[in-house]
Formats: sequence, structure tokens, C-alpha cells
Amino acid sequence: MLFKNGNYLQIDASRCLNQLHQGVECRHCVNHCPGEALVLSKHDIYLIQDKCLGCGLCFSDCPTQVFTSKQWDETTIVATLKEQKARETQFFCGRHSTPYLAKEERDKAAIQIPTCLSSVSKGAWYEIGLLTEVELRLDECEECPMKGSLARLCLAVNTALEWLNASGHPAEFSYIEIAEKAKRKKKLQAASCGLKITSRRDLFLSLLGRGNDSNTPDGSERRISILELRKKHKLNVLPDWQKRFAESYQNHFQQGGSPAYWPSIKVKTDCVNCGMCARYCPTQALQIKVEGNECTHSFVSGYCLDCRICMLACPTQSIIRERQVDQEPFEVKDIYKVPVTECKRCATHTLVNEGNLCYWCAKEPNQQDLLSDIRQKLFG
Repeated sequence: MLFKNGNYLQIDASRCLNQLHQGVECRHCVNHCPGEALVLSKHDIYLIQDKCLGCGLCFSDCPTQVFTSKQWDETTIVATLKEQKARETQFFCGRHSTPYLAKEERDKAAIQIPTCLSSVSKGAWYEIGLLTEVELRLDECEECPMKGSLARLCLAVNTALEWLNASGHPAEFSYIEIAEKAKRKKKLQAASCGLKITSRRDLFLSLLGRGNDSNTPDGSERRISILELRKKHKLNVLPDWQKRFAESYQNHFQQGGSPAYWPSIKVKTDCVNCGMCARYCPTQALQIKVEGNECTHSFVSGYCLDCRICMLACPTQSIIRERQVDQEPFEVKDIYKVPVTECKRCATHTLVNEGNLCYWCAKEPNQQDLLSDIRQKLFG
């Protein structure tokens, strides 16, 4: 496997939800890694290279694309399918011993990727389903050390099928768990894809730096300070596959499908308009805008990671998170409107109230109370 022992794997800790908001306790990668090669310690994610099986599941499973590689590029799979133009396509993993079509299947296409099939994202399976019927060759998975990733593969495929049906493109995916061994024939061999097309020079340089981009739990790597993360957290950490999926979904949407379930947000009337929910939203799916004397909270469910950071950040627990049917998940929807004014102390926008103070300034003690506390500490 190309990524065995963490070869070519890169980790961007600044994108990790545990760094962006330590209370979220995201454990997708740690809980689902079949080799138990990932460790979460003090809100930092580390890779134990000797344990890494090279499945690539972390590429597709991480909601914010913490794990990447200069070698991996799933868009080449879609490009290859467009070239082949086959009605049916079989998919083989990088460990499959006989990635060939049987003689009677010569009318099909075949693709082999250099990792486990679980490394392919939900969005990519959606794009694949638009182009071809899919047969996933799982006939050698039972003896594979990475078989623990199969549950995540099935979840990704089922989610893609739900999206395909919702956008009016019912597709067919099937699992082949028992298959006859096909004899090696050049014309029936699966096409290799999933790697970035690169020059010999780039390949040589990547080999020299092989495995050096992975975190190690020895504490030697400089930790990113919380202040640095706060400066960076406004950057949209939506993974590349989800950006592509958003465009593809909207371009291919047609009436007639069954709407899928998407994350939803409701704002209770006791919201104090402090702005913490939008400030900490890692993908900016939730935004707050002020026009004139009215404040509007808007939400795009298709860009939501379902991380629930908005709930954790809300000081008054005014955010309600659910999943609901949504026919237009990538449309901006207004979810809350309220009249506002400027806070008399800090000039930020706040709800119109008796003192015209924002939530935070109203919590601060007044000058007289501060002086009283000082006198008590000095003179008892």
C-alpha cells in the first residue's frame, strides 16, 4: 500500500476540530483507524507510523481534511471514468491480488486505487455514481488487516446513494464478496488511478521527503498556540471533496428525487445575539449579518460539518441542532432575525434592551462594585 507506515501522509493540526474548539472532542480518525495508528493527546493528533496500515480512511473520514497527501488525488478517478465511458465499472483496492476482469466481463471497465476503497470520500462516490454503475470488489477483504474500515466504506457509499437519489439521479452500487479469480490479461487489467499526475522531478523530491510530514508523539514538533489558531479559525476548513460535491450537486440537481436529511439549526428566542456561534463555525455555514438596525442569522446546511461547535459556544444554550429533510441544502436560509442597537460600552451590535448593553458588557461589574471589592481586600 502506498501510504503504509504513514508514507507521504501529511497532518495539518490547525484544521483539527479539537484545536479549533477543544470542547468538541472529535474522534473520527482515532475511533475508526483500523490499525490504531492515530492518538489524540491534549487536543493534538499524532500518528504512530509503525502501526499505519496505509488504508487512507483518515483522508475521507476526517470532517475537516486534517490528513492529506501530495500523492493522493481522488479526482483522477472521475477523470478516468469519463475517459472509459463504461456503463459498469469494477473497483479494486491496492491490495487486491488479481485486479482483472473476467473474460465474460470485458464490456465493463475496471479501476484500481493505491489504497483501501474506504479512502474514497462520500462526495467522490457521488460523482462516480453519476457516471457509471459501481461494483466494489470486496472478495479479499475478509483476510485483509484493514477490514475494519469496511463499515466506513459502506456508510460513505450509502450516503452518496442518498444524495444521488435526492438530486434525481438514482444509481446502482453493488458489493462483490465472492468472485472467481480472473487470469491476468493485459487487456482486462484494472486501470490505476487515485494518484496526482506529477513530473519525475516532483516524484523524486517527494521520495526524498518520504514520511517526514507526519506528527510524532515525542513532543519535539512545535505546538500551534491557541492564539495562532484563533487567527486561523476564520479560514474555511471545508474539505476539498465537500467543495466539489457542493458544485456537483447543484449542477446535477433535477426534480423527482427523495429529499435527503441534512443538518439543521434553530435559534431560540432567548438568544442574546452575542455572535459566538457564527464566530466559531469552522466552515462559516452559520453567519450573522447586520443591515441597518436588524441582525440576521443565516445557515447553509450543505456546508455544515455537524460538529455542533455552535451549540458548545452558545453561552445561553439557544442553539438547537437537528437533522431535517432539505430540498435545497446549498441555499442560504435565514433562520433568525432580531432588531439590534449599538452597545453603549463596546459599540458592538446587541439586542435592544433597557441598558443597551451587550451580553458580555452586562456581565461585567460596574466601577462602584470594583472599587468596593478593592477596599474590602485592602482594609478587610
